[in-house]
Order: sequence, then structure tokens, then C-alpha cells
Amino acid sequence: MGIALALALALAAPSAFASSNVNFVGTWTPNTGIAWTITRENRQTGVCAGQTSLASSGYRLVACRVSGHKYAFTVTLGTSYKSRNTGTIKGNTLTGTFKDTNGTVERYSATR
Repeated sequence: MGIALALALALAAPSAFASSNVNFVGTWTPNTGIAWTITRENRQTGVCAGQTSLASSGYRLVACRVSGHKYAFTVTLGTSYKSRNTGTIKGNTLTGTFKDTNGTVERYSATR
């Protein structure tokens, strides 16, 4: 009976670990004022997609990824501007940092 239980736990474990990425989907409003919306996330792979509130001006949210409680995405404008965003999600709040091609580095917090 012990071997059967160990086998059952071993088979169940990969799916438990694979779904351990937190939910990043929703509209996030940071204290810096430029909101973004994550429209979808594959909770197993961590790949996500969304857009910024400046999408109509050409700003794109790309390379979105969640790993556990950590997130990362890049905001681009054409080929000359990039803002790399990284941080930690805790429920409906997050803290993060962005660093852009202009040399600006800023910490922020956001709520969903």
C-alpha cells in the first residue's frame, strides 16, 4: 500500500508544481499612473499577454511572463524605446521596478 501512495503522490506532484504561478490577469493601476491590463495567462507555463493604457499611442506590452509570485514584461514603442518591468505579486497588489532605455529606473506599487 505504501508504494501505491508514493506513486500516486509522485504523479500528482508535477501538476501541483506546474500550476503554482499566481494569477496576474486583470487591470493593474500603479502609483506612477500608467495602468496595464493582463488579458490572459497560462498558469502552467507562465506566458501572459496584455496591453498598456497607452496602447493607442503605440506602446506595446511584450515578453510577459509569470514565475511563481514574480512577473516580468517589457513595454516597447517602436524599436527605440523599451521599459523592462519586474516585480512580485501578492494577491491584488504588487511591487515592481522598471528600467527603460532612457536610463530611468523607478520603483512602483500597483493594485488590481
